[in-house]
Amino acid sequence: MEKIILKPIVKELLHKNSEDGIHFDVLSYQGTSNQEKTLGSLFVIGQIKYSDEDQSYAVSLVSSLAKREYYSEQSIYGQDAKKAFEHTLGKLNEILDDFFKSKNLKINMGLMAISGSDIYISRLGKFKVSLTRNDKFIDVLNNIELFNKDSEDAKKFSNIISGKLNPQDKFFAYIPTRSISVREKQLNEVFVNEDQEVFSQKIAQLASSVNSFSCCGVHINMSEVREVPATIKQDYTKPTLANKTIEQAMQETAESATPTIIPAETVVARQTPTIPTVQEKPKIIPAEFSITKRGTILTPLMKQIFKLKNIANLNVRSRSKVFSTLALIVILPLLAIAIYRSIGPSNEIKNVLNKAQEDLRLAQSFLNQNNLKDARSLLQATILNTSSISDKQAIKINEKIRQTLNSINKMSVKQPELYHDATSSDFKIQLISALDNQVSVSDQDGTIYSVEQTAISETSKLNITSKLLFNTPTTISLFNGSDTLAVYNKDSKKTTTHSLENPIQAIDAVLYESNLYTLADNSIHKYSDAITGGTKRTNWGSDNASGSLISITADGSIYTLNADGKLITYFKGSKTKEIDLQITPNSGSKIFTFKDSAFLYLSDKTLGLVYVFDKSTGELKTTYDLFGIYGESTKPAVTINNISVSPDGSVWAISSDNKVWVIR
Repeated sequence: MEKIILKPIVKELLHKNSEDGIHFDVLSYQGTSNQEKTLGSLFVIGQIKYSDEDQSYAVSLVSSLAKREYYSEQSIYGQDAKKAFEHTLGKLNEILDDFFKSKNLKINMGLMAISGSDIYISRLGKFKVSLTRNDKFIDVLNNIELFNKDSEDAKKFSNIISGKLNPQDKFFAYIPTRSISVREKQLNEVFVNEDQEVFSQKIAQLASSVNSFSCCGVHINMSEVREVPATIKQDYTKPTLANKTIEQAMQETAESATPTIIPAETVVARQTPTIPTVQEKPKIIPAEFSITKRGTILTPLMKQIFKLKNIANLNVRSRSKVFSTLALIVILPLLAIAIYRSIGPSNEIKNVLNKAQEDLRLAQSFLNQNNLKDARSLLQATILNTSSISDKQAIKINEKIRQTLNSINKMSVKQPELYHDATSSDFKIQLISALDNQVSVSDQDGTIYSVEQTAISETSKLNITSKLLFNTPTTISLFNGSDTLAVYNKDSKKTTTHSLENPIQAIDAVLYESNLYTLADNSIHKYSDAITGGTKRTNWGSDNASGSLISITADGSIYTLNADGKLITYFKGSKTKEIDLQITPNSGSKIFTFKDSAFLYLSDKTLGLVYVFDKSTGELKTTYDLFGIYGESTKPAVTINNISVSPDGSVWAISSDNKVWVIR
């Protein structure tokens, strides 16, 4: 007969920073057998601080012991979650008492058990449990008097609080680290108003954007499910719990009740009950005493094998039948294996998928260490390697990778819009630059065009190789990356070409207030008034101590990006700041910023991404996905030829199929 039961839906929230001498972990056990499942779920949330010898194993040690005792043979036999919890705490306190005598460490830990609608909680040191019920927030342990008296330096588990749960209750049980505590009000609002997935995404977002942030906790939803109850034999009547105690913590927001608080000393002193031995009378199954044995699926086969002993005495027809049967027994499995191999994934694909799963686990390890750069690079490479595989397992792995990457990158929901389709044009668009509503593009031969949503028209032939395109209020300029700057004046409609002195091959360049700054060999060169004919080159500054510089932009200060993803700021030729953006740039990555903008943009045309950072702090604000390596199951057929950003923050792109795209 079906019955409705409460079942915890669990989400472990584990995000570690790089702080030394601290280890924490979350372990949740749901029970495997029917007997264990009747005892319910056990949760251990633990943090350990040590100063000398590595004591990180202590959390796993306590967790393993708690699991062993809670689901012990004695506990399963009794089928009483309350007694199992008390027994577990008693054993843990015995071990911890000896452990603290020989070790220099500090433990903060919470122990919880949920069995049906009953919950039991105890803690050692700092541990918090938040509950939301009927859209109201309750700090479960804060208002229990005996819990307030617990010492932070406690060396044993404290008193026990027990109570009843309701459908749709939500719990957040966690170690109150400083990074959590300072954001407690904000997190509590999300906890009350949002579901489990949104809350976990908020925690993950904080972990990816704040270097010092850490979280060790578990989010639990109490959900109603229909279940056929397992039949468990018991030798005595299961005692009932008469007390409700979480309601006490709810204060005046819920019905009052007297909490069941069991002193820790009582838990330790409680003796293990003597379990009576009851002999069961054996049940006789009639089938076991039947004179005629029942046949099985292998009976015909065994008969044919038995006939082999008398093969010489069989006639030709019988011999043929025996050999045909045996041949089928051998051939059919081989044929099945061959068919499976032909329709299943190849060994090469299996190796790729196994490697992808290993990479995903390694990336999660990097995230736990707050190493966003290596996690991001590993996942980006992995999704590119597996994006073309249509196997179901590959699709599932890719989905997990995309979800993780989207969380790391704070992926924007904004999608690129088709601004203009130039697929029917007889020229290939190479570069794009936009200023307000003025969008200009150029082809490889140096012809520039004005682009509108419904039309594209030629502006001027500048007749130089297109490498960099600049759009200012009065001019459109093309730079060949070396010795020539061609300028089109928007007012006079005239074009002038300037030959630059002492040319050097530039990796990147930026035009700022009519001055051209070029980047080459870790040196920044300046051509003053280049727009109006200034051709003399001066050395603005050099920096060989910051790695290989690959891109440049300006807003009054000069910014460069190095190959390791570090943003370096210069003012008047001197280096003033260096920020690690936690990005590994690809070839062709470029940075943009503007005089009145608070943001710095980093484009990666290989991945089709544009990252948006706070210019002063380097904090990642959001990421735009241009065509969807991370939004689709397969890599798009088109690639990105060029990306530019306009002063209003719009992102412009040229795809290899001659289309102009924009994200506003």
